[in-house]
Amino acid sequence: MPSGRCVIYSFDGDAEEIIGKARTGILPIFKKQPGFVAYGVMVRRDQLISISAWNSEDDAKAADEVARQWVSENLEMNVVNSFIGDYEWLVFAE
Repeated sequence: MPSGRCVIYSFDGDAEEIIGKARTGILPIFKKQPGFVAYGVMVRRDQLISISAWNSEDDAKAADEVARQWVSENLEMNVVNSFIGDYEWLVFAE
């Protein structure tokens, strides 16, 4: 069953800079991981929400390990909440 990974981070600083680092840093890594489907981020005040979709729970868990390592080495953000769960796409862009 497809799985999603969602992590809420707190951060200080420029959100666009962090998003740029994610785009050039973790996104290429995710694309090379088995089971990668999609990745996106949202910003809400001093929080960044990272959302990714994977073909299986094992794929999502493996990506979680990779992402935690990359974030700890490249960004100054703290995890507020993190979870992995089943997902279902309900709407597709046309």
